[in-house]
Amino acid sequence: MRYFFYGIVFFFCLSACHSQIKQSNKRGLEYMKQQQYDKAIAEFNNILKEDPLWFPAYYNRGISYANSGRNKEALRDLNYVLANYPDNANAYFNRGIVYENLGSFSKAIQDYTETIQLRPDFIISYHYRGIARFRMLDLDGALEDYNCALKLGENIQMDVATAKEYGLNSSALYFNRGAVLQKKGNIQDAIQDYTQAINIDPASAQSYFNRAIARLSLSVMDEAKADLEVASRLGYKQADEVLQKYFDNH
Repeated sequence: MRYFFYGIVFFFCLSACHSQIKQSNKRGLEYMKQQQYDKAIAEFNNILKEDPLWFPAYYNRGISYANSGRNKEALRDLNYVLANYPDNANAYFNRGIVYENLGSFSKAIQDYTETIQLRPDFIISYHYRGIARFRMLDLDGALEDYNCALKLGENIQMDVATAKEYGLNSSALYFNRGAVLQKKGNIQDAIQDYTQAINIDPASAQSYFNRAIARLSLSVMDEAKADLEVASRLGYKQADEVLQKYFDNH
């Protein structure tokens, strides 16, 4: 259920550092925003040649490694940061994503839990821990986390930018909760969540497809067919197979 790696860039602010290091860090962060991660890594490497103890460079390089798929290098840098700053919630969160991308779901859950203990309002950590728990077949734990994330989101007045920061501008949270509910047999509730996901993102072909499968299980054939046709138009190939199986004259 992993669809994205949030390249959230958090960096430490140290009051006293060499102006050349500050400039290199600024360039590195700008390269990260432009998704030019190799150039960013080169800037952070230059900083560490100048000052091997400048911890923001390890953190930012770790995020750059992670976003470029170099998870083992990212893990090394984030481990180093946490060994020296064990109360940094952002580092735990991002290391959790790295562990999850490496398939170490139990370690990812531990890091997301640590993040939540340090920052109970860190909404996206609940969402990501829910994904990891789903992968570990802990459906009740996943559902609890998705519910917590959505509940916390209700209490926040946010514009689009803030919603993006919290991971609540995406259909993914509702979609993922819908998948858990469907797997648990709560079909009507799952349909409601897929509908909410579609309201947020009308181009979510998989949400239409999953809602169609849920409706098929309830024998709501006309609505299921309509969803499958939309999913097909959006390019979801599996929808064509199901249409042919159940509605060969579509």
